[in-house]
Amino acid sequence: MSAPAAPDLGLADALRGAGAAIDREAEVPQRLIGELARSGALGAMVPEEYGGRPMSFAAYGRLCATVAAESAALQSLLTVHGMVCLSIARWAGARARAEFLPRLATGELLGAFALSEQEAGSDMRAIRTTADGSAAGWVVNGEKKWISFGTVAGLFLVFARTGSKTGSKTGSKAAGTAAGGELALLIERDAPGVRLRPAPRTTGFRGGMLGELVLTDSQVPPERALGRPGTGLSRTALGALTLGRLCVAFGSLGLARSACDAALDHSGHRRQFGVPLRDHQLVAGLLADAVAATETAELHCERAAAALDGDDEWSQFHVLLAKLTASRAASTAAGAAAQIHGAAGLLEGSPVDRYVRDARVMEVIEGNTQLIQQLVSAQAVARRRATRAQEPCHAR
Repeated sequence: MSAPAAPDLGLADALRGAGAAIDREAEVPQRLIGELARSGALGAMVPEEYGGRPMSFAAYGRLCATVAAESAALQSLLTVHGMVCLSIARWAGARARAEFLPRLATGELLGAFALSEQEAGSDMRAIRTTADGSAAGWVVNGEKKWISFGTVAGLFLVFARTGSKTGSKTGSKAAGTAAGGELALLIERDAPGVRLRPAPRTTGFRGGMLGELVLTDSQVPPERALGRPGTGLSRTALGALTLGRLCVAFGSLGLARSACDAALDHSGHRRQFGVPLRDHQLVAGLLADAVAATETAELHCERAAAALDGDDEWSQFHVLLAKLTASRAASTAAGAAAQIHGAAGLLEGSPVDRYVRDARVMEVIEGNTQLIQQLVSAQAVARRRATRAQEPCHAR
């Protein structure tokens, strides 16, 4: 399916055929990560002064769609790495920005987003990882799960709960323990008290290289905190998740396009009862639903990116709606492609089999479909109230 052009970063040759290999080997080869770094894609959310190649949200979204059309797992690297880069650029102090952003921009360092825990996924406020103030900054304990590219990342954006202990006078001042609340911290993989282990492999996003992070009395300097306690979720996590949801929306769009192309091509080549499959009414219905969902998702994705680029006051609503419609479109298109391919779509290693498995993940990551529905509904109610408040009294 045709699409708005993504930035030309010279990735076409490197990406060709990558999806099948990544899925088969259940990892992204270092060579391909290097190609992303050399293209400037890993520096898209890094300011130019730190060596980045900053892109608009619209351009980054289209890049995500292009990458996901080949490999949704590889696209998830752009999601989480971009979330870390954006968070540091927005909320970290000058020292942390100078220390990490140049290395993140070149791919020397990969960033990963560490929010989820055993009992904390969609309910972010259920996190149990703790950060206690000390004379040296923070002492962090806890476990983080389902970290995309956690096995290869060198820097983790970790969210913890503060205020359980009061450190020394110096530590309390640096950490701000009196405030309490959630806090975002930058923790390197080779820091003392940090242990990494591979997470169980998922059926979709097989190349996501999921990891689990175990923190045991890990010492974190005060300058590695992004803001003050109480801002970790309301500001840092929300800002990162907004970008993450935009990336997932565009990634879902790229996946949906590939699934639509596969369904359209196969339905034209395959003949049953003397005519191409696409000439059968029920098959035509599957194609129409897949194309309609995908085209609708594209409109929502582009509008969401434009809202973020234009600082629209309702950009959050548009991003949530894009994530909801696009992830559903990916499932609709992948399901149609599988149905039209029949047994051929069920073969292990086939592109259609991969689309189905990856599309399922799109409805879970960065907020599952039911949570996104709840958030869209709340935003819609708020928009309606705002609209009514601006209407003349006689029009109400």
